Amino acid sequence: MAVTVSITMDEDLCRDLNDAVAGGNRSAIISQAVREYLDRRNIAAAAAWHASLAADDAAKLARFDATW
Repeated sequence: MAVTVSITMDEDLCRDLNDAVAGGNRSAIISQAVREYLDRRNIAAAAAWHASLAADDAAKLARFDATW
């Protein structure tokens, strides 16, 4: 799946990004940051869901996790 996102940066963020990439690919840096943010959110959501399981569901998850 492909997603297109338009980001408008303020002057300070734009200057910091330019300094960080030092002439490199700004889009690649922003894309990586977005991926990392989304990954952290997904991991946090999964951990919260796992923590909410009880009784038989928690036992099933524990058995499944043990195989990994």
